[in-house]
Amino acid sequence: MIDGYYSGGGPGSGRTIGYGQGYGTGGSASQMRRTLRVSDVNNYIKSVIAYDSNLSGIYVEGEISNFKRYSSGHAYFSLKDQNSVLKCVMFASYYSRLSFVPSDGMKVVAFGSINVYERDGVYQLYAERLQPDGLGALYEKYEQLKKKLLAEGLFDEEHKREVPFLPRAVAAVTSPSGAVIQDIKNVTMRRFPGMKVILYPSAVQGADAPKELMAALKKAQSDGLADVIIIGRGGGSIEDLWAFNDEQLARAIYECKVPVISAVGHETDFTICDFVSDLRAPTPSAAAELAVPELASVIYGLDQAENKLNTAMRAVVKLNAEALRSAEAGLGIKSFRRLIDHKKDLVEKLSGGLNSAVRARVAPVEPELTQYTRIMNSSLKSRVSLTENKLTQSVPKLESVLRTRISVEKMKLERCISVLSATSYEKVLARGYAIIKDNNGKILMSAEALKNAHSGEAVMQDGTVNITVGSDLNG
Repeated sequence: MIDGYYSGGGPGSGRTIGYGQGYGTGGSASQMRRTLRVSDVNNYIKSVIAYDSNLSGIYVEGEISNFKRYSSGHAYFSLKDQNSVLKCVMFASYYSRLSFVPSDGMKVVAFGSINVYERDGVYQLYAERLQPDGLGALYEKYEQLKKKLLAEGLFDEEHKREVPFLPRAVAAVTSPSGAVIQDIKNVTMRRFPGMKVILYPSAVQGADAPKELMAALKKAQSDGLADVIIIGRGGGSIEDLWAFNDEQLARAIYECKVPVISAVGHETDFTICDFVSDLRAPTPSAAAELAVPELASVIYGLDQAENKLNTAMRAVVKLNAEALRSAEAGLGIKSFRRLIDHKKDLVEKLSGGLNSAVRARVAPVEPELTQYTRIMNSSLKSRVSLTENKLTQSVPKLESVLRTRISVEKMKLERCISVLSATSYEKVLARGYAIIKDNNGKILMSAEALKNAHSGEAVMQDGTVNITVGSDLNG
């Protein structure tokens, strides 16, 4: 007994709901009033259903709707027919045994038992097994085509083209009236304002849809205006998505020269186009995110590259300046003068030694060679004087060559400085840009970051301005 309430056995077992303390059968009418808690009612109904063999180990067929699987691994969905809806749950241990991925619109047969979820007072089918029903030839055809194209290598990773980092434009092959094209445009504009989205309209459902999809795909490729193509539609049953299981469409995607992102249905939907395309996105919105980078990230990357370039250029200029100073010191005018003086001393020493050797050699015949010696000495002095004059005359020429060399090196250095100056952040500010920082001096890369900081400063070409974020700032 719990607060005057107790429950007996289930139907057929003689179980009853009893009430204690003043609620006996011999009391007055007011004493016979029955008051139950909500949990008492739900618990009793649960016990009634749990003991009903007609609701245990049953098969229920219907169409899946509102299918959701959570991080816990449990799946929640409803089965419906033309007249009714039944809530269902399949726990992770049972879901992991499925050989297919359930999705909205799929007709299935579920095996399990009916019970009550006491907290919400909701009865639901606790499914233990799930199998496709009513797919018949379509599902079998899908599996056969999948195996065929897999064997031919159309799904191989080595044939996948890489989606460009920053495309010129994005082509969307989809319905012009559905929500898909709007989702793609909205996400693209949010991530990269100004990025062009080109619609190539096509039916996405029905007998003519495969041909229209192929025609739109070929047109997008032949126009050459976009660097990536998104092909897709919203969710639906396997019948609704069947156009994207067409063999000819799959081959057209495989042969397309432009990278193709497939975005068909919801995350749990898989079509042949998903396997043959260069990249598969769970939803059209996710496809736009894969196709286009965030502008803020691109700008940040460019800023980082600019900083690295500036640092590298400063290092190169510094190294060249040091080399220039070293060369200037090594090739200075004074060094040339010292070299010339050294050569003059060497010539004089050689001249003295040569004279001594000549005198020693001619001493025995000095009387006969006196006149010849005079002539020889005179000639040698003349040659030494001539050499000295030539060396003296070459000094101005060497000075001129050195000045020219230094001038050329200075011009190279000035060009390096000019290049570095043109790429500096001061020049960027001069073109109308500004650097936004928070109160701690950290550079803010997005509107959301500025909103969170509440205030900061804007560094511009001619100074710094304090800024305060209003409450109506849109992220």
